[in-house]
Amino acid sequence: MRSGRDTLKRMDKTLRRARRDLERLDAELHGTSRAITENRLAQARAVDRMAGIRLDAVRRGEVAGQLESAASEAEAILENREAAIAELKGRVAAAQEAIETLETRRETLHEQVDASARTLAEREGAVQQGLETDPAFAAQLERAEQAEAVAARADEKAELAEADRRRNGKPFESDELFMYLWDRAYGTSGYRAGPLTRLLDGWVARLCGFREARPNYWMLLEIPKRLREHADFARDAAEEELEKLKDIEEQAAVDGKVPEAREALAALESSQDDLDAEIETAEQSLNELQAEQGRFSSGDDDFLLRALRVFSAAMEQRAVGELTQLARATMTPEDDAAVEELKHLRRQSALYEAELRENRELQETRLARIRELEKVRRSFKQSRYDDLHSQFDKSDLIERMIGEVVGGLIQGGVLWKTLKRYQRYVDAAGEWPDFGSGGFPPPKRQKRSKSRQRPPSWHSPGPSRSSRSGGGFNLPRPPKRSSRGRGGFRTGGGF
Repeated sequence: MRSGRDTLKRMDKTLRRARRDLERLDAELHGTSRAITENRLAQARAVDRMAGIRLDAVRRGEVAGQLESAASEAEAILENREAAIAELKGRVAAAQEAIETLETRRETLHEQVDASARTLAEREGAVQQGLETDPAFAAQLERAEQAEAVAARADEKAELAEADRRRNGKPFESDELFMYLWDRAYGTSGYRAGPLTRLLDGWVARLCGFREARPNYWMLLEIPKRLREHADFARDAAEEELEKLKDIEEQAAVDGKVPEAREALAALESSQDDLDAEIETAEQSLNELQAEQGRFSSGDDDFLLRALRVFSAAMEQRAVGELTQLARATMTPEDDAAVEELKHLRRQSALYEAELRENRELQETRLARIRELEKVRRSFKQSRYDDLHSQFDKSDLIERMIGEVVGGLIQGGVLWKTLKRYQRYVDAAGEWPDFGSGGFPPPKRQKRSKSRQRPPSWHSPGPSRSSRSGGGFNLPRPPKRSSRGRGGFRTGGGF
């Protein structure tokens, strides 16, 4: 079993290693793109030597002028490119340093959060232990449990009656003649009609047997109403008993200085949420800079594309084509060497470009995997899975899966589902979030519940205010208060 904090550290470590690997790949890409430009310069020099061997002074000067002009223009572009790369590299380094600084601050702040959470747990544990030996609390808890049981049974009976009404009411409601008379309140003091209509309605009533069927349908409608009224009354009584129980708990909590500890923890967690938002923004900025850096390294930047276009335009001039044909038509060793060198350089250029394409795809893939793990880590933080009380079963499996995300073997969503499945809540100091009133199920109709509008008596870890995923801890109730042990129990997370 691994703590939530250690699991978060494992993700942090894996992300740092993945970013270092991305930097190494970026350096390889940069070297390949530089080799391509050097190859083009070498091709230009080879053509220049061929011109010196084969062309007359006028033609040689024309070709050399074209190549020299292209080389000068390309070199100027490449100098500007190197300056842009250096500036971007500095921005990437600054962004990485900013993230490391924020992560260090979070580590320090999280230590304070842990200490504050432990203080709250200790105070709640002490208060709960005191309440367990308090006769008044035990008596009120018994009354609340009995009232809750009565309300639950009444609600169950009302639901059964409502289901019975829907099932047995279909024959009546499918009879159009019966429903016509029912809607007109026929046979009651509310029935209003003229003599002729009354005569016709009487004939319809005899035709469909309305007088015999009406009492049955009325009872079918009234029984669920009465049972629901009784269930609502029982629920209100249960809520009143629960309110009294919570009053006892909250007074004991005040005496034990629990609210002060809870407010201190909430303030620290709020600061931690703000810091996590800063980290997320910093990571997004770094990702954007690394994507831009990747374009430079893979040769997709405007500088290199312009330089290569300059080379290509010079090499594709008619004079250079004529020169190549002349060299091929001769058998001198100098010509042969120049032509072979040019062929070799062009084959080498094709290999460099293929390598560049492959590494560019690999770079984009690795950057996407880093972003996936960053997304899982954000959900992890927002769900408070790094809380003092949070631990994970199957720690070896989880550690392996964290590495498999950046390795491309699984997607981040698979890791997140596994984290939710094996997350476990453990008490820190004998305290239980489902102690006393916390062990009562929330009523089905929240709009009728007043007690559920009050904050819970006991602290339980949960998602941060920035979370939209609905994650966090879903704490179950022990089956019986007397059988409750002290220790860990599973949350309701999972698939």
